[in-house]
Amino acid sequence: MENARIPCMRCIHYHVTFDPLAPRGCKLYQFKSATMPSVLVKQSTGHECTSFEERVKKNSDDEGGSGKKDFNDPKYWG
Repeated sequence: MENARIPCMRCIHYHVTFDPLAPRGCKLYQFKSATMPSVLVKQSTGHECTSFEERVKKNSDDEGGSGKKDFNDPKYWG
C-alpha cells in the first residue's frame, strides 16, 4: 500500500488495551503502544505492515442494517 494508511481498527489483529499509556495493540506482533500498530511497525522495520486482515463484519438481524436492536419490537417479548 503505497502512501495509504493501513486501517488497523478494521484488522483482526488489532485490540484495545486497558493501559491508558498504550491503548492500542497488535495480537499478531504481541505489543501495545500509544500509536497505531501499523505506524509502529513502519517505524521499527521500515516496511509497511503486511499482516493486515480485514475483520469480518457481524450481520445485524434488523432490517435497517445499523446493528441496533429495537427492544420495543414484539418479537423479543413474545
